[in-house]
Amino acid sequence: MEQRLRSMLLPGMRRLGLVPLLRRLRAGFRSAGNAEPAGSGHPGNDHDRVSDYWGQQFQAMRGDNSYWLNNKLVEEATYRLMTDTPRHWLGWLLNDYFAQRTFDRSLSVCCGDGAHEIQLYTSGKVRFVSGVDISEGAIKQAAARFAEAGAPADCYRFEVRDVNALQLEDQYDLIFSTGALHHTTNLEALLSTVERALTPNGYFVVVEFIGPNRFQWTDRQIEIANQVLNVLDPAYLRDGRNTRFERPTIENMLACDPSEAVRSADVYPLVKKYFDVRYERFYNGTLLHQLYPLLRTELANQGKRDFDSIVKLILLLEDLLIKGNVLPSDFVFLICQKPVPGSRRAA
Repeated sequence: MEQRLRSMLLPGMRRLGLVPLLRRLRAGFRSAGNAEPAGSGHPGNDHDRVSDYWGQQFQAMRGDNSYWLNNKLVEEATYRLMTDTPRHWLGWLLNDYFAQRTFDRSLSVCCGDGAHEIQLYTSGKVRFVSGVDISEGAIKQAAARFAEAGAPADCYRFEVRDVNALQLEDQYDLIFSTGALHHTTNLEALLSTVERALTPNGYFVVVEFIGPNRFQWTDRQIEIANQVLNVLDPAYLRDGRNTRFERPTIENMLACDPSEAVRSADVYPLVKKYFDVRYERFYNGTLLHQLYPLLRTELANQGKRDFDSIVKLILLLEDLLIKGNVLPSDFVFLICQKPVPGSRRAA
């Protein structure tokens, strides 16, 4: 069960540019193996396990063909939902949405290995780039990325910090959460801290999984996902046979990553409570990010018309069901600002 779980969800939604999220779904499939024991639940142990886990994942996810956004068809469709263009959301944000704007200081909450942050630096749009992350390994990778790019030491800073107890002394005119909030237990405190640290004319950019807590998929999601699996020829399924999709157990979720989707369903309403949303796009993922790793993903990006047609049809079905209010979107892209003083009750 552990191996299947990790194989399905390797990329994670923590850096979904996507951000990311697919690692623990394998716990939702029938297996003859024994379930992994639940984590101890001790905060210190959880802190270390989360740190160690994420220190190893970022490079692996970029080469994992079972990650939905490594499929070029899915990537383009997702970016079109986010920005109305086929380009990566970060490039669109800097060059289109902020075409006339530069920034003094940026902060990335759960910056990971600095893949987005190096883009901020090389764009020339941000003078000072900073990031925090619970993983010491990821922070070392981020700093090394900037050093290799020849960035002056006074242009960036990366620190090992737990966002559940984050204290910020500086002010920032651009703050990012790309797959961080759904890993945060103390959401209210973090959002309050971010709001205070944001300059009056600054922006808070959110790219997040907002689906069910701990991946406890709804009955409707599970039913439709299995209907799709049932009509596909097993030759196009990963294991070459019919597969059932089910919820992961809480025990398996805790065993893999105690922070995963801990309060994901609360992210969207709380962000809207603490900030004024200037731009909002839902980018689906309610079916495809569960189903894609179950397909024969080695056929992706090879011009295989039959496999590509299956992916396109799942994308279309998902979009129609979400637009028809049959299913909600599990992912959202938000560009936010501080509330105007006096415009709302303090959060």
